Amino acid sequence: MTTQKKLLRIAQAVIQTPTPSNCQPWKIVIDECGLDIFHESKRAKFATLPDDLSVFGLGMISAALELAGGKEGMQTQSTPFLENRADDTPWLRAEFSPTELAEEPSSHINDLLASAIFQRHTDRRDYAGGSLADSVFHEAAHEAETTKGANLYFIDQYPEDYLQLTHEADLAFLEWPELRRDFMKWARFTDKEIAKTRDGDSWRDLLGEKKNLGYYLRLYVWGLTKKRGGVPGWLQKMAPKFVDKLYQLSPVSYNDGAGIGCITTQSASTEELLASGRLAMRIWLLFNARNYAFQPLCNITMFVYSQHRGFWNLPSHLTHHFVNAYSRMQSTFAFSEHELPVFCFRTGMPIGEYPQNERTLRRHDRITQRQSD
Repeated sequence: MTTQKKLLRIAQAVIQTPTPSNCQPWKIVIDECGLDIFHESKRAKFATLPDDLSVFGLGMISAALELAGGKEGMQTQSTPFLENRADDTPWLRAEFSPTELAEEPSSHINDLLASAIFQRHTDRRDYAGGSLADSVFHEAAHEAETTKGANLYFIDQYPEDYLQLTHEADLAFLEWPELRRDFMKWARFTDKEIAKTRDGDSWRDLLGEKKNLGYYLRLYVWGLTKKRGGVPGWLQKMAPKFVDKLYQLSPVSYNDGAGIGCITTQSASTEELLASGRLAMRIWLLFNARNYAFQPLCNITMFVYSQHRGFWNLPSHLTHHFVNAYSRMQSTFAFSEHELPVFCFRTGMPIGEYPQNERTLRRHDRITQRQSD
């Protein structure tokens, strides 16, 4: 097997890495020795604002590189370039060299995680139970213990204050015009649109269960109006009423699973943001590999992290949603004062096999081959 074919398979594995709203802001360029990972800011926009969250995503990519490289019998050496972040220069360079497959304890878990890369998915359906006493949670804890710079917390009880904060984050996400427009940009309302773009959020994912029908219908109306030049003002004013009365938020069904997880970074340094991203990717693959459902809960951490770091100057009509938001989240998960919550998720036993036609499609143009001089 030629090195180029191995590099192509590694690149194909890397583009399976999750991104907010499936915006896929990463481009992979293959050359004779390895891969360069570029960031396309116009695709990320608000979905990964600020850059810290893109650095977190790059950490997920670095985990995929290591796992996919190991599966090909290659040792991965990744070097990030994050001092001057621009679209025309790589954010990460990965080079590979042949390696002997050692029988180490970590090799078995890495093989398991690598096998799950193309099966990884987001399951927003109701869950069929689960328990934090299950062995997969002990494996997840071990992953966190061996990751320097990131921590992992689980809860199986859902304080009302946390559920309310999650609800407020979802409301604010839809009440902030810039964020709402970015979200709608990635909503795909037909199978034809999904097949054409090969990115964004599938209407099936948006619908999830029948109980979310009201939410889906509202999004569909917005989808139609955006094609006509924007959302009418009268519809924007009605949005909170639609959300409150028709949108069944995911938190109402949290008790159907095993619990909620939260990954924190110990600081906002690039090294620890990368570490938290690596941990998130490995945890996601681990749960899917162990037949556990997994759903990221990005809205709350995006708001709390960005607000606490001072990145966002929220519109005045949204500030009331996040009074003491950081301390409320800290109280829920009991992390220390210097930690920053960067990724939350819910998990539990799936209600059945995840439908193949609901797996996220990936764009073909995310991978290119650099021509030799």
